[in-house]
Amino acid sequence: MIKRLYILLPVLLLLIQSPSYTQEKEKEITISAASSLTDVLKELGTTFKQKTGIKAVFNFGSSGSLYQQIEKGAPVDVFISADQDIVDKGIKAEVLESSTKTILLKNTLVLIQPKASELKIKKLEDLQLPEIKRIAIGNPSSVPAGKYAEEVLTKNNLNISLKEKFIPAENVRQVLDYVGREEVEVGFVYITDAAIAESKVKIALTLSGHKPILYPGILVTGTKNSEEAKSFLEFLKKSPEAKETFIKYKFILP
Repeated sequence: MIKRLYILLPVLLLLIQSPSYTQEKEKEITISAASSLTDVLKELGTTFKQKTGIKAVFNFGSSGSLYQQIEKGAPVDVFISADQDIVDKGIKAEVLESSTKTILLKNTLVLIQPKASELKIKKLEDLQLPEIKRIAIGNPSSVPAGKYAEEVLTKNNLNISLKEKFIPAENVRQVLDYVGREEVEVGFVYITDAAIAESKVKIALTLSGHKPILYPGILVTGTKNSEEAKSFLEFLKKSPEAKETFIKYKFILP
């Protein structure tokens, strides 16, 4: 029995010293980000890992819902919102780290319709036409695109008169799906969303009259991966790869 142990001991030592045993656990950060960033951040996450070895794990949704999760203690390192007000609220509550806030991107609000639609929409008032029965819009209380749309409609005295036509959505990508599947006549999304679904939707109107659509990135207070999280924001803000990719997806650099 003792002889067998002497024979096995060198083998066990070799196994313990092999890379599969000594390799450190892969560094990982969690990013909660607005739905409109889904495609571009997935691509950039791959590039970031190739450059740094740090894996970016993404959680996409409406900015309001994501913030509520963070507020309740969800283990998130970086928050990227499509609404500055939500981030400012988080800073005030000390849920988000004010010194790390940086504006990464801008976007444009558009009204879209199904690609095959023959409806002629030349102005917002045309949404009152009887042919338009359903308008997809993000819930303004949690979806920034819905909040911006509500601002535009209110400014044009249309919000109340169109309310019965509204089909609420949980995030901007759900609006895109509703329009793409021809379940509604029109919907409010960002120009970047319309660009990734151009085979299914087309832009009817480019809109203005709302607050600037800005995307702040910020660290969550108390993150245990502070350095890695900061390096990710730095990568998004300054790297040539990120700038090129954002432009490819039709985002506007600040």
